[in-house]
Amino acid sequence: MRPRIGYKKLAAVGVAAVVGVASTIALTSGSASASPVFGYSGYAFGTDVQSGLANSGPQVVSQISCTTDPNRSDKNDLAAANVNNHAIARTVRTDTHSFNNKNGNGVTSNATAVDIKLGSLLHLTGVKTTTTAVYKNGKLSYTGSTTFAGVKIGAVSVPSLLKPEPNTKVAVPGLGYIVLNRVGGVKTNSGIYSYAQAVVLHATVKNKYIPQGVDVAVLKTRAEITKPATAMVIGDAYGTKANADKLVVSGPTSYQATCQGTEGKTIRNAIGELNIPKVAYVGAVYTTKNGYMSMDKSAVKFTSHVAGVKVGNLSIGAIESSAAAWKTKDGKVGLDHSSSIASIRVGNKVYPVKTGTNATLDIPGIAKLTFNQVVKQHRYVAVNALVIDVYSLNTKVIVGHSAAGVIG
Repeated sequence: MRPRIGYKKLAAVGVAAVVGVASTIALTSGSASASPVFGYSGYAFGTDVQSGLANSGPQVVSQISCTTDPNRSDKNDLAAANVNNHAIARTVRTDTHSFNNKNGNGVTSNATAVDIKLGSLLHLTGVKTTTTAVYKNGKLSYTGSTTFAGVKIGAVSVPSLLKPEPNTKVAVPGLGYIVLNRVGGVKTNSGIYSYAQAVVLHATVKNKYIPQGVDVAVLKTRAEITKPATAMVIGDAYGTKANADKLVVSGPTSYQATCQGTEGKTIRNAIGELNIPKVAYVGAVYTTKNGYMSMDKSAVKFTSHVAGVKVGNLSIGAIESSAAAWKTKDGKVGLDHSSSIASIRVGNKVYPVKTGTNATLDIPGIAKLTFNQVVKQHRYVAVNALVIDVYSLNTKVIVGHSAAGVIG
């Protein structure tokens, strides 16, 4: 079955290889010390096409998420990262790590590839991109860069692009254009995050590698550090994720996370319908996050919304979840969560949507459904609205994930 494309234009967004509630909570554990804490977060990945295109979601992911541990690290590697059944990036390696040393408190994320190639249209070799976000001596700063050993546009080598200036736009006949060394940083009242992308491919004309109108980010990194605070807000949300045993079949869709909040603004991340090859069809997905940190109160809320999911003959209606957490200056902590599922049907047979925490429904020969799967600690709550264990595929599909918490 060939995956369908939901949106023509695709945004490269932050993602993580979170398996489910249990592994999410491991990222947030730590002491409840009243001393000021730093928040560290970052990721690196090989390619990202956040839609129904083949191999939806990020590939070759390394990620640390909202931790107060200055020694956290993650790394990953893969022979090739594919987009639309073409091996675009080869021998890809990613890593991200936090630190607290003479350089300050911060995060560094790296991604490398032996080459990035689109047939005879484009060939980039010896590619490395990196970004760092730092808090030192009361100041926030960042660095980001990309270098190449070789750059060839069509049959022409372009040595002037081996160390391109930030956000260098180059026309590529037969494809459209690319942006090399896309870098930037954003300061907020709570901290700073920086990003770097080796190359963003913009397919503005018909070609055999990337569907026309689609954008693909190749080798993208992000690093984030918060200022010291009495309470740090944390959490994440995504629409769906599928894995078979420890193998990730489809990465988190519409993924959002935070270590800083959003300064009280609601941030929405949406994608169109997609197919998880051989597993499921997923309707439109969007997530939201809203959070802030202040001397009086820190609070955060995540939500997840999925239009529907089909697994073989199993059809699930709209699925939603939310999670919220807050802490006041007098030390009071609050948590809230919810989830809902519109309907469950196999063919013409309708099944009841069970209520309560971790309620289950077994549909013989098809799947086991777990509703409102919740993990809760004193300062953290995570909820999966629905977990589908597909018997015939030995595959678990998580739908409607939201989590929120405070540290400090």
